[in-house]
Amino acid sequence: MQFDTSYLNKTPNKTARNTTSFKPEFVVLHETAGYGSLEWNLRPEVRSSYNYLIARDGKTYHYVNEKAYVAWHAGVRSWARGYSGGEINVHAIGVEVEGPNDGTPITTAQTKSLVELIRYFRDTYTIPISRDYFFAHSTVAPGYKDDPRGYSVEYTLKLLDESSPSTGPRPNTLGAQLRNEVYKLAKGEYRPDWVFHQYAFKHKLGSPIRVGMDFSVKGIRYTGEVYGRDVIISPYNQWDIVLRANELTDQDVYNALMQYTYGALGVDYRPDQAFYQFISQIPRKAVGVPLSNSNRLQASDGAAYAAQIFSLDTLYTPIATSGATNWSVVKQLSAIVAVQNTSAVDAALREIISRAMYTRINSAFDAKLPFIKKAIEAKLGAPLSSQRRWSYRNNEYLYVVYAGDTLFALANKPAEVRLLSEQAD
Repeated sequence: MQFDTSYLNKTPNKTARNTTSFKPEFVVLHETAGYGSLEWNLRPEVRSSYNYLIARDGKTYHYVNEKAYVAWHAGVRSWARGYSGGEINVHAIGVEVEGPNDGTPITTAQTKSLVELIRYFRDTYTIPISRDYFFAHSTVAPGYKDDPRGYSVEYTLKLLDESSPSTGPRPNTLGAQLRNEVYKLAKGEYRPDWVFHQYAFKHKLGSPIRVGMDFSVKGIRYTGEVYGRDVIISPYNQWDIVLRANELTDQDVYNALMQYTYGALGVDYRPDQAFYQFISQIPRKAVGVPLSNSNRLQASDGAAYAAQIFSLDTLYTPIATSGATNWSVVKQLSAIVAVQNTSAVDAALREIISRAMYTRINSAFDAKLPFIKKAIEAKLGAPLSSQRRWSYRNNEYLYVVYAGDTLFALANKPAEVRLLSEQAD
């Protein structure tokens, strides 16, 4: 693994080790609660430091060499595995992930780097990937520290845990291996023995969009995953209980879940807006999860619309050419698509929204192309990826991830498009 060493050992906030054969026993994971920590921790009056920092762009800095110095990161009020009184720093590596520590999710690049760094510790220091050796700062300093709040240490370890409840290796079948490729795009790994993945497959929830969510509401902690057709959650450590967002009747839990989901997907959470009020009403509308903020779209006939792309549908409001726009009027693109003899106005709107869905993944919309044609016929919603190439058992495949399913075909037979949901493990 490559590290940026431009700040290595420059901070005065460290203690020299009296041995050259240091081998760390465990790792404490933090969140910076602000930005600019590389410079901030050069100040002697701050009296804190860390061994590694993962910046928002995913770059990993080696800040204090753990073999030569003790970094000051966990503090005298921390404990772990019997160590106390500040001794935790002597035996542990401190890792900071840059973020506000207000619940804002860390970036995708940071998640990837964090996973790589944990593997690096395993391979370099033989530290087992388990909760006995990797701690959140809040765990070792209860009631004193609450970081990290931007990511779930437990879920990160669960993705990598060598002692996770796996019944064996992933089946070496086309279905299981291609599903793993799709989960990789969601920064996860396909584990057919996990309850969430079994549930998503059984209930045809579509493609994974975000794995590794963690939030709390009303004193209950939840972990969850975002799929194209719905979001699923479980109370922490109660994996046999799987709840779907669209079936939640507790509005507080639903709103907390949506706030976290919107943030995880990089979409502004605006519960005061008409689009959110539209989807949050009971019974819920099956529109999926938001993929974009509300934007103004101009159709070829000159009509303007406010529109927000969701994974399964697009919501829109016509913008008045004169006078005030009635923002309470929320319509669904699916209603237009379902009509065979579409009016010229609706056809223009359908075209501009379809182009917008593909523009967001840097692709062009052409309804005659085999993958796009199949996606429209099967009502798979918005594309989540551009066309990708994949090799399996000496065959080359093309695949495109849509919200409702993943389409794939042999590269030499691109017109013979298949649904991944129909491919068994």
